[in-house]
Amino acid sequence: MKKFIVLLLLSTNVLAAPQNLEVWLLSNPKVTQLLELLNRPDFKKQALTVKLECQAMGDYCFDPQFGLYKQDDLNFNVKVSDDTGPSIPSGKSVDRDLISCDSSNYFDVFCGKAKLEAKPSKSVIDVWVDTSSSMREYDHTTPDGSCHRKSLITKLDQSCGFNQKLNVMMFDTSIKQAGEISSVCNNQGLNDYKKLMDWIERSDAKSLIIITDINEYHKEFTDYVESKHGKIRGDKEPFRASQMIELADQLAKSCK
Repeated sequence: MKKFIVLLLLSTNVLAAPQNLEVWLLSNPKVTQLLELLNRPDFKKQALTVKLECQAMGDYCFDPQFGLYKQDDLNFNVKVSDDTGPSIPSGKSVDRDLISCDSSNYFDVFCGKAKLEAKPSKSVIDVWVDTSSSMREYDHTTPDGSCHRKSLITKLDQSCGFNQKLNVMMFDTSIKQAGEISSVCNNQGLNDYKKLMDWIERSDAKSLIIITDINEYHKEFTDYVESKHGKIRGDKEPFRASQMIELADQLAKSCK
């Protein structure tokens, strides 16, 4: 009987995770522009003085201002850091891992915000969009309220229908459904890759695309995605926000 219960729990856990999972790690456009400049045949590399920080990530380096790059691509010295990778700054006024809903409080500002809505997904594609403050560097919102995340969702809306076959969620330290397409250009709050892993684990989406930035390039997170047979874009080659629109038609095919 005990074996049966264990097997039932394991099978339920497997079914809860998305069938298809992709994570897009956006890099700062600066790193791509720099590498394109260095690869130009008429460019004299010795004439350029660039100070890059190298936070070792396997065969790659990470610089907070430039994103992920191969050190072999650069013919000048970089400052090597002992850090294993970017980390999320700790909260000062509240422990983000302890956000919960306390029914004894008359009003809890964090009540339920850290919980994924438990309703069956009827969509064909689920897109989770990072709207934390760090996205300002990777997908800047223009004065008219536009951004590359909005362009992607608008394109998918034409074939899938916003919050119909296409389910759009926004996240920072909490996750919620996007009420309108323009809201995906918000850039405020913090994020937590450990919460993101928990939300993925409890998602019943058929196909899940997660748009976040290179700051979420943590070994624990990438190992988790790989354990779910997920695909990661931007971990080995820079992936700019402007490139997302190029994948819209491919994603939209599943809605037709």
